[in-house]
Amino acid sequence: MNKKLFYFLSGLTAFRLIYATVLPIAPQEAYYWNYSRHPALSYFDHPPLAAYLIKLTTLLGTSAFTIHLAAILLSVLMSLAIYRLAELLFDDNTAFWSVVTINFAFIYALGGVVITPDAPMMLFWVMTMIACYYIAIGGGIAWWMLLGIFAGAGFIGKYTMVFAGLGVFLFFLFSKERVREFVRPGPYIALISAFIVVLPVLYWNYQNDWVSFLFQSQRRAGEMSEFRPDFFFGFIGTIIGIYGILPIPLLAAGIFDSVKRTFAEKNTKHALLVWFSVPLVLFLIPVAAQSWVKMNWTAPAFIGWFIAGVAYYYKYSPSKKWVRVWGKISIVFLAISFMAIHIIFVLPGVYLGKGDYTVGWEELAAKVDSIRTEMPEPYFICGYEYKTASLLAFHLHDRPETVGNNIVGRPGLQYDFWADPDTLIGYNAIFVYDDRVKYKTPERLLELFESVMPEEILTVKKGGNKLTDFHIFRCYGYLGLKNEVNK
Repeated sequence: MNKKLFYFLSGLTAFRLIYATVLPIAPQEAYYWNYSRHPALSYFDHPPLAAYLIKLTTLLGTSAFTIHLAAILLSVLMSLAIYRLAELLFDDNTAFWSVVTINFAFIYALGGVVITPDAPMMLFWVMTMIACYYIAIGGGIAWWMLLGIFAGAGFIGKYTMVFAGLGVFLFFLFSKERVREFVRPGPYIALISAFIVVLPVLYWNYQNDWVSFLFQSQRRAGEMSEFRPDFFFGFIGTIIGIYGILPIPLLAAGIFDSVKRTFAEKNTKHALLVWFSVPLVLFLIPVAAQSWVKMNWTAPAFIGWFIAGVAYYYKYSPSKKWVRVWGKISIVFLAISFMAIHIIFVLPGVYLGKGDYTVGWEELAAKVDSIRTEMPEPYFICGYEYKTASLLAFHLHDRPETVGNNIVGRPGLQYDFWADPDTLIGYNAIFVYDDRVKYKTPERLLELFESVMPEEILTVKKGGNKLTDFHIFRCYGYLGLKNEVNK
C-alpha cells in the first residue's frame, strides 16, 4: 500500500473510531438497527445490506459506537477501492488526493461515521467501475462475473445502484470496441451473477406484492408536482453545501473535461467516470424541479466528479495558475470544513436548529421508563413516525419493541410489518409524538382507546434554544382500527 495512503487512512480511521464514542446515534441509524433486530430478506423502504452489517458489528454489543462501526469499516474499504480505481485510471497522486478530498467532503465525511444504505452501495458502485475497467483492458470472464456480483451487492445495499447498471450499459454501448462485448457471453454471465445476488430481495418483494419497489417508484413519482423553484434551488444549494462551494468549480471543470475527452478522444478512462457520474445527476435535475431531492442521492455520482476534478488539477495546474491556486484553496477549505463539522455535531451547547435529532432522547427515554413502572400490563409503546419509534427503542433501558404509525391508522414504513394492530386490542399504551413531526390530531386517540389521560409535555432545549416538545399520552384499552373515522 502507498505509504501516504496508509498514514492518512490510519489517522482518519483512528479519528473516526474515537469520534464514534461521543457521536450520538442518528435517527436513520436507529431505524436500520431496528431492521437488524428483525432479520429478513429485505425491508419495506430499503434492501437489507446495511442492516446485515449492523447485525455483524453489534455482535460486539449494542451501542451507538458499534452501530457507527459499520460505517467506519465501510469507509476504509471504500477509500481503498477509490484509490485503486483512480490509480488504474491515472496515477498515484491522483489516487491519493481523490481519497483525501472525497473523505473530507461533507456528505462522505458524514457517511464515514453514520451507517446508511448508501455506504455499502457506494463501495460496490466503485468496485463495479473497477471491474468495468479491467474488462475494457482485456479482462476475462472472471471480471464479468465479479462485475455482476459487485452490481448485485450494491443493489441489495440501495436501489440507486440501478444507475451503476445504467453506467455499465452506457460505458460498453458508446464505444465501437466495447460494444462488441454484447455479442459475447460476458454481459450475460454478469446478469446471471447479479440476479443470483439480488434474488433474496426479489423474492421478498414477490412475497409482499412488490411493495418496496412500488414505494420507491410510485411514491416518488407521486411526490412530483408542478415546477417548484424552492425545491430546484434547494437542490443546487445542497450540492454546493455538501461538496463545498470552493471545490465545485474544479469538480465542474474536471467532469466537463472528461465529457470532452470521452466523445472527442474516445478515452476509455474518462468515459468510465462520465457514464457512472453524469446520468444520475442529469436524471435528478428535472426531479429536483418538482420534488425534494435528498442530499445523499447524488453521492455515488460525485465520486467520479471528485476523481475527475483531481485529475484535472494534476493535468492543468502546471500551466494554469487558477487551477493550481484553486486546488490548494479547495483542499484547505475541505480540511477546515471537515474538522468544523465534526466539532459542531458533538458540542453540547451548539444549536443546529430543529433538525437536530440527536438531542433529548435520553431525557425522553427516562421519562417514558418512569411511566412504564406505573402502566398496567399488557401495554405497548408507540412512537409516532419512524424516528421517534426507533430512537425510543434504542434509548429505553431494556430496548423493548416499539410500534409505529399503523397503530393509529397511518403508514408506518417497515413498522407496518412488525406489529399487527389487531393483535394489540385490549392493550394499554404509551403514545409519544414529537412536535417536529406535527401529529395534528391527538384527539383521535380517544377514538382508538377506551380512555386517554391528559398529555404530558417534555420540552427539550439546546444552547438555551427550544428544540421541540415531546407529547406523551397514557392510553388505556386499545380498540384497534375497527372504529376508524375519516382523518
